[in-house]
Amino acid sequence: MRKEGYCAYGAARTSEALQALQAAMSAFAGDDLRTVENALDAAHRLQTCLTLFRACYPKTRVALWKRRLRRLIRLLNAQRDLLRLIEWARTLSPPQEHTAGVRRALLRLTQRTEAQRMKLQHAQRQWLDSRAPNEISGLSRRWTESFADEPCDGDYAQRQWTLFVREQQTALEDDSAQSLEVRCGRLRALIEGSELLQPLLACPPEPEWRTQYETLERRRWQEHAKRLLEELLEREVILRLWTEGHLRGFARLRRGWEWLIQQIGYTHI
Repeated sequence: MRKEGYCAYGAARTSEALQALQAAMSAFAGDDLRTVENALDAAHRLQTCLTLFRACYPKTRVALWKRRLRRLIRLLNAQRDLLRLIEWARTLSPPQEHTAGVRRALLRLTQRTEAQRMKLQHAQRQWLDSRAPNEISGLSRRWTESFADEPCDGDYAQRQWTLFVREQQTALEDDSAQSLEVRCGRLRALIEGSELLQPLLACPPEPEWRTQYETLERRRWQEHAKRLLEELLEREVILRLWTEGHLRGFARLRRGWEWLIQQIGYTHI
């Protein structure tokens, strides 16, 4: 089996993903949900490419690139979840007695996005200043320039796809010990990987992959949003005690905040 044709194809897809990430980051605004999602989509697709076509690059370099990329993806995920939570909370119409608590929760969420935005900007600079983008681009160019006309060996492509599926498929197991975050990431990679290899293999994504991904992603977001609001409420109590020395009058804010947390279970975002 020859890998040259497969790697030339994979290098072209990896270069496209890298360019898409660079473009998304140049148009990035940390407080804009759409641009955050665009950057996250591009970063995740590049991560999938680096896994699916890893046999075409030096093993140690792939590990380093993915490690640097994962930090950016984690921060983008966190910012996306925050902005989605704020957007969702603003669509609610809380009863009058809960309005103050919901407003205070929204204020703290907005402040969190500002702090997170600074971390994201730093992570962006680190990625752009690292050697990873240039290395990925340079090594990919070698494959495409040398073997662009080489036909892809179907057996080799099928072997790589089988290995890729075997690694990611553990996310489909209901009794998996993996976190929801990891399972969602693996299912997303399965869907993206099947799309990337469509021109080479007849490997459309299984319907259950998308269904389970949507189900798990909804659960993941709900659990994350609930934990975050509970954490911020605890911090609000501590802040109130520190600044005023008592919790008199805080019950009204708490009830509104807790009402917001309860609504998360009813949402289908």
